[in-house]
Amino acid sequence: MKLTKVKGIVIKETSYRDNDKIITILTDSLGKVSVMAKGAKKTNSPNLASSQYLVYSEFILYKSTNYYYINSSEVINMFYNLRIDFEKLNIAFELTKLVYSVTDENQDTADILKLLLNTLYVIDKLNKDPKLVTAIFKIKLLGILGFTPRLDVCNNCRKKIYENIEEKVFYDYINNIFLCRDCVLNSDKKRYIEISVPTLIAINYVVRSDIKKIFSFDLKEKYDFELFGQVYTETIQNSL
Repeated sequence: MKLTKVKGIVIKETSYRDNDKIITILTDSLGKVSVMAKGAKKTNSPNLASSQYLVYSEFILYKSTNYYYINSSEVINMFYNLRIDFEKLNIAFELTKLVYSVTDENQDTADILKLLLNTLYVIDKLNKDPKLVTAIFKIKLLGILGFTPRLDVCNNCRKKIYENIEEKVFYDYINNIFLCRDCVLNSDKKRYIEISVPTLIAINYVVRSDIKKIFSFDLKEKYDFELFGQVYTETIQNSL
C-alpha cells in the first residue's frame, strides 16, 4: 500500500453512511481530492477534527480504486474562531465554493492553497473590509489560474490606459478584456463595466504581488474594485 503525505484544507464534507464522511481536500501537491474518512463522525475517531470543514491538516493518504483514504492525520490549524462566526463563515463558504469549482485532481494547487489559507487568516484575525478581501481573493485566484486580461493597454487600439489618472476604462465582460473610452464610444454599453484608473492600478497590484502582500492596501472608493471582482469571476466561471 503506497502512502502519500500531503498538507491540505477541507473545502467540502459530505456524510456517508452512519459514521463515515467523504471530504474534499485542497492539497499542496495532489490538487483537489476526494477522500473517504472512515469512522470520522465517531467521537473517538483520530480523524474527527481533521475531517471537518475549514480545518487545515497534514494527511497520510492511500488510494483505492475510487477514493483516497485517510491513514492518519494531524491538525495544523482549525480556524476555530472563523468557523463559529456566522458572517465570517459565510465569506469562507463563498471562497471555498469558488475554489471547488475551478480546481481539479492532479492540478498544481500549491499557490491556491497558500492564497486560501492567507485569506482565511486575514478574515479571521485582521480588521479588513470583508467585501474588499473577497474581491482581492477572487482577482488573485483567477490570476494564478492564468485568466488575467491585459491591464496596461487598451485591447483594441493599444493605447496606454494608465496615463490619465482621471480617465475611465471599460471592462468587456463578454471577452474578458479592457478597453479605453474612445474604443467604446459607439458600442453597446451593456456589455461593459466602467472603472477608474486607480481601481485598475489596484487590480494590477493584486495580480503581480506576492500572496502575502496582496491585502496590504486599502481603497477610498471600493465599489469599482468589488464590482470588477464579482463580474470578472462570473465571466471566467461562465467560460469554463
